[in-house]
Amino acid sequence: MKLLVVAGHGKKSSGVMDNGAGGSGYNEAERVRTLANRMKALAPDSVVLGDQSKKWIDYGLYNTVNKSTFDCAIELHMDSSSSASAKGGHVIIKSGYSADKYDKALESFIKGYFPGRSSTLVGRSDLGAVNSCANRGINFRLLETCFISNTSDIAKFNSNVDAVAKGILAAFGIGISSGSTTATTAPADPDGNIKSGGVSQTTKDQTGKVLLSTHMRDIGWGAWVADGNLAGSTGQNRRIEAIKIKPVKQMDVTVHIKDISDKKYSNITNSTVIGTVGEKKRLEAIMIESSDTIYTYRVHQKDIGWSAWVTNGQWAGTKGKSKQIEAIELKVAGVVYQAHVQSTGWSAWVADGETAGTTNQSKRVEAIRINPLGMEIEASAHMQDDGWKDYGKITKDTIIGTTGKSARLECLRLKGNIEYRVHIQGTGWTAWTKADGVATMGTIGQSLRVEAIEIRKK
Repeated sequence: MKLLVVAGHGKKSSGVMDNGAGGSGYNEAERVRTLANRMKALAPDSVVLGDQSKKWIDYGLYNTVNKSTFDCAIELHMDSSSSASAKGGHVIIKSGYSADKYDKALESFIKGYFPGRSSTLVGRSDLGAVNSCANRGINFRLLETCFISNTSDIAKFNSNVDAVAKGILAAFGIGISSGSTTATTAPADPDGNIKSGGVSQTTKDQTGKVLLSTHMRDIGWGAWVADGNLAGSTGQNRRIEAIKIKPVKQMDVTVHIKDISDKKYSNITNSTVIGTVGEKKRLEAIMIESSDTIYTYRVHQKDIGWSAWVTNGQWAGTKGKSKQIEAIELKVAGVVYQAHVQSTGWSAWVADGETAGTTNQSKRVEAIRINPLGMEIEASAHMQDDGWKDYGKITKDTIIGTTGKSARLECLRLKGNIEYRVHIQGTGWTAWTKADGVATMGTIGQSLRVEAIEIRKK
């Protein structure tokens, strides 16, 4: 007997990885490949191992495989269900075909080892692999080994991979090689189990100014996402292990990697792998630097959630707490600004609607700076004791207000392709207002301080 063993799912012809069902911290494609490899190791002369780098039905491999190299074929899968109680395995053959001795022996083994299903040998006519093999006259069956979503099923599978492999082989009359070795159980992942649900990134490549691709636990490289869209996932406990970025021009990236600490990658290109692959090492924080472009970015971290948006030279993420990054959003900044705050001085640069200054701390803003990033912006400010001052067309170095005088900024008037709002002492945030050079934001003659500002490009 020569048995063709195909592991279900895998990389599709589009290049996107199909991991199949997921549950209990595992994915179907990885688990059935482990089983297929053990079958080959236990009976190397009787098992013909199918190409595991591809999803067979997607590449049409059943239509081209050399039938003379094997007698029977089996494709390995696992079931999944939203019901945690669903369990058990079953065998699928072509609808209308009679089960042969191999199908019956396989059914007998699987329903005894993974009991739970009411129907353990069923005919189907809606599965591509079943139909393709029937059309070519291949003696074929598809095995749903157990429910990956059932904790007892997957725990039994993980602890007894060799027993499952031997049971399947025995159904085809295949004995075990005397030189085979025993498999180890699936190792526990250092970051815990994968969760179902949550939010996942797009599976189709996007285009834009700056592109980002993440290498995700149990998935591998995701599609390229653009201009602030979600890269990675949230709510799945799925760490990001590496990233690739297509920058606008020059970019350096520093990441904090589990067991490695900070590592800097200079002058990256879209092929630079930032982080590690295949080592189960999470990224915990990221900092981007560039000599020609200002970026804004944030990360979603396990048990923490989304960080604040930060700009060049600032860390996004928390180091030293063993918390994995699970998602990243990155874009080119539209407008960047900072505030000089009472008793603390200049804040960090922020971008695109983030808050510069403070709220609920009773601290005055004394000055602001705005980096127009190629736009033309004009500014005037009303200051405590000094009144209005016109700054004309500003640059990133223009100080709008005063420093070192302990004087509050009371009102602003801006003009440009932006809109803005301010947080005023005692009244809170104003409405977003177009910077038309006429409207003012703040107060005059009321001795009220501006406490924070937010600016975004229109």
